[in-house]
Amino acid sequence: MTIPYGIVGGGRGSFIADVHIRAIAACGRAEMAAGCFSRSPEKSADAAAHYGVSPERTYATYTEMAQAEGARADGIRFVVIASPNNTHYACAKAFLENGIAVSCDKPVALCAEEAAELQALAREKNLPFCVTYTFAGPPALRHIRTLIADGALGTIRMVAGENVQDWLVADAGDIAPWRMNPDIAGKSNCLADIGSHVEFAARFTTGLEPERVCCMLDRYDYPLDANASILVQYKGGARGIYWATQVAYGNDNGMRLRIYGDNGSVEWANESPETFRLTLAGQPTMQIVKGKHYDNPMFSRKSRLPSGHAEGWYYAFADIYAGFLAALDGDSTAYYPSIDDGAAGMRFIDACYESDQSGNCWVTV
Repeated sequence: MTIPYGIVGGGRGSFIADVHIRAIAACGRAEMAAGCFSRSPEKSADAAAHYGVSPERTYATYTEMAQAEGARADGIRFVVIASPNNTHYACAKAFLENGIAVSCDKPVALCAEEAAELQALAREKNLPFCVTYTFAGPPALRHIRTLIADGALGTIRMVAGENVQDWLVADAGDIAPWRMNPDIAGKSNCLADIGSHVEFAARFTTGLEPERVCCMLDRYDYPLDANASILVQYKGGARGIYWATQVAYGNDNGMRLRIYGDNGSVEWANESPETFRLTLAGQPTMQIVKGKHYDNPMFSRKSRLPSGHAEGWYYAFADIYAGFLAALDGDSTAYYPSIDDGAAGMRFIDACYESDQSGNCWVTV
């Protein structure tokens, strides 16, 4: 049975909302039935007509939408929150309180306390809550996660992660200005926007939990941070180095992970997302390709498309939604990044911010 869903945000031309909508469509299991697309009635009506949502289920506010859809016998089963950061907490809370599951962009809130409240509410209501950390989707990263969980690299000693971009200096005119507005974005720009991807990807692949961080945030001439340098000490003793920046000319979306254990290492880069380098003690360095059927099953993993057929960002999101939709249908084994991940991410962001404000001291996460 098709699952009805709604969206908050998603006016025509929205970058991230379009990714959500296409990813959900790729799963073939859900259909948009309601929306609060924009604060502008004209833009909202235009988006509703484009997506085939009836005027009756096109709402002026997310509060009205949550209450009305929660009361309908044929109401939406989940909502996609694709609006700016400062709306995430209140919007998610409204839908959870009305019995509607949530899929939300990160960060899920503006502070760890708000994220913890959403976490508790989702548990109380027994509702799935997906946080769309993009890098939970790529098959290569899911493969790396399995290898590490199976002990192929031994004990993890060191993690180096980075997300390097240049949009703030090279393409600033094309980026929504709210990202540098503290009233809308919150206390962080770069760290919360792309440093959060580094933190999640490292935790997703290794299973390591940050214990303490030492962070330096560089604002330059901007209202919020544009560059973040972070030292990490994990529970268990492993160490990490994270770097996130939006002012590095010549870099589009340079997400990269290098993970080193006492028996081997893996290296993965977003510019070549279908492959990763694997080195095991006593063996030559190998390039593992997504979707190949190698003789050794450890080196093989299923993917949505065969080897040589790039899946890309939309399908990374689709793989996240595949797990979330399965959970909505009652599959307790389905994987998707959850509110637990969103809350952990907010604790990390808050600790990094506190470290920077206190003069780059070590702060417990």
